[in-house]
Amino acid sequence: MCSNYQPLTDPDLLLAHFSTTLPDGPRPPDGPGTWAPFIVGGEARDNGAQARLGLLGLLPHFAADAGLARHTQHCAVETMKSKPAFRESWWAARRCLIPAQSLSAWCYEAGWPEPWQIRAVDGRPLALAGLWSDWTSPTGERLPSFCLLTLTAEGHGVFGRLGAPDQPRRMPVLLPASVQQLWLHGSLKDAERQLQRYPAAQLQAEPGEPLGGPAGGRMPRGDAAMPDLFAPEWHELAVGPPRPRPPRVRRVLAPCPLERAGPVTGELF
Repeated sequence: MCSNYQPLTDPDLLLAHFSTTLPDGPRPPDGPGTWAPFIVGGEARDNGAQARLGLLGLLPHFAADAGLARHTQHCAVETMKSKPAFRESWWAARRCLIPAQSLSAWCYEAGWPEPWQIRAVDGRPLALAGLWSDWTSPTGERLPSFCLLTLTAEGHGVFGRLGAPDQPRRMPVLLPASVQQLWLHGSLKDAERQLQRYPAAQLQAEPGEPLGGPAGGRMPRGDAAMPDLFAPEWHELAVGPPRPRPPRVRRVLAPCPLERAGPVTGELF
């Protein structure tokens, strides 16, 4: 499974849209895994926010090593309260925002897989809802980590049309600016109410190059496995000779006008 999004790291944009910026300090060590910014709540009395740099893939306290992060990059809201890898962070109110410039997913509507990019219509950065944790390695090293929350996208005007045809549609939880502080500082009940599908009319999707990070996918070749954004597992392409591709025609996914967002809570599933 692949988390195709372009992290927001520009200090001016972080300050302008999230009232914070990454702290000075040493960069994370080289090694397996992908590092990206995430934002946690600061002092509750002033609704502050603090940006941190962490490993993409939440590491629970029982993780034997950091390699587990490859399997915990996403958490479905339907199971966030019960799955051992994520429930501790949810019940401890370790919620975060993941700032992104854009998202990327594969579209099959042309008859072959194309990388499409998703951005906000108004050009503002996107804020993805997530959970975070500070994991202590067997050697005593503290390592911050985080994951993205996802929910069903069946019938959504944008994400409902992206992904492999035989895979369930999933999408990230995107938070508008008006509820971001509530997500970071509110009660568990208030935070859970924000786990809704982002209106398709406020998103635009069009063909683009695959994103390069944190775990950007590449255009599949031959029988290579292709990453489907927010899908529950990898999708294997059929083995066969490559087919000639017609010239790309620029298209824009028009969101369904009747898309209606509704709350998604653990009790509904």
